[in-house]
Amino acid sequence: MKDDLGDEGDNPGIPAGFTFFGQFVDHDITFDPTSSLESQNDPQALRNFRTPMLELDSLYGAGPAAQPYLYDGEGRFLTSAEGDHDLLRNHRGTAIIGDPRNDENLIVSQLHLAFAKFHNQVFDGEAGRDFEEAQRLVRWHYQWIVLHDYLPRICGQARVEEILDHGRRYYWFDEEPYIPVEFSVAAFRFGHSQVRAGYRINATAGGARLFPTEADAPRDEGLSDLRGGVPVAREHTVDWSSFLGDGQDVQPSRLINTRLNESLLFLPDSVVPPGIPDEARSLATRNLKRGAAFSLPSGQSVAACMGADVLSQEELWGHVPGLPTPLPVPAPLWYYILREAEVRESGQHLGEVGGQIVAEVLIGLLEGDRASFVNHAPHWRPTLHSKEEGHFTLEDLVNIAQRSHQSRAAAQSECASL
Repeated sequence: MKDDLGDEGDNPGIPAGFTFFGQFVDHDITFDPTSSLESQNDPQALRNFRTPMLELDSLYGAGPAAQPYLYDGEGRFLTSAEGDHDLLRNHRGTAIIGDPRNDENLIVSQLHLAFAKFHNQVFDGEAGRDFEEAQRLVRWHYQWIVLHDYLPRICGQARVEEILDHGRRYYWFDEEPYIPVEFSVAAFRFGHSQVRAGYRINATAGGARLFPTEADAPRDEGLSDLRGGVPVAREHTVDWSSFLGDGQDVQPSRLINTRLNESLLFLPDSVVPPGIPDEARSLATRNLKRGAAFSLPSGQSVAACMGADVLSQEELWGHVPGLPTPLPVPAPLWYYILREAEVRESGQHLGEVGGQIVAEVLIGLLEGDRASFVNHAPHWRPTLHSKEEGHFTLEDLVNIAQRSHQSRAAAQSECASL
């Protein structure tokens, strides 16, 4: 359904930045060489192209030895030659990064840049210019964010604590973790409902849509949309204080429900191949067809197998006009998870089925990684500067990343005064 709720559809409990952090996490644990908004129906691609770990190989690539063009020769990430407000790009504007999907829109591109600058700060500071130590610190702080900042917001604090205290009940693996299709094709696609109609990028650039419309001006006449794959002007850099934190000016994400922003109901040629008929350009339609192509069980079947309180037919379909009587019985898993969040949790976070799948898989990936802090140092606590001692958030990370811009600006000012 089209999202036409206005301000009533906002979710202040989850700032808008976490919509794109979820996209960043998705790119970290899976590699399908197409946009995360439109991926091929190949279940093996979810396992074979990339190790499904929360280890930031989408950022680090294969490391300085195998991909030296990502680094400066010492262990820092290279950024734009015109300043550190953009990713490193070639002469055609293509980002030179570990995962090209992290340049598919401006906000996730700027988030990737923030992680690169965060690494550089840690490399020069706490890690003593030791690349492996910097990488470990960055990875562990990132893992902490996923476990203690992101998951409680998305799945509910109580559910995360229950899994950590009593263990996983449904997601198991023998030797190495894997990505279940119920997670990748249904549950972790909840973020599509969180997308806003437009975003205020900074104090002077506001209202930009995720995708362009025919009424939008060409990209070189201003920031009308958030398409990636092009150099980012300094005046279009993201002000993270409007995406993260608890200030009055922080943009919220949208509620998790069955309503999608209109821009996702007619995807442009930059996302789907040209010539695709209008009825196949809806992201909702494509998600539902992809679930059918994988032969996913219905939401009711999954809920029953998990021993969850199954949604009634009225809860599932009573709000949809024009449906035949009796009401349809099976609900696609993706739809069921969104509707469950909507009717059982008022859209504030995922419900019993969706929350359990997302939390168990992401926690399981950490528990299946011998190098994660969960296994290697279970009593470890974040050591980098943060608002709250012993804790670390995505807001803390971007604040540290911002220091590189401030340090460079101060150095340039000092040189100018000489």
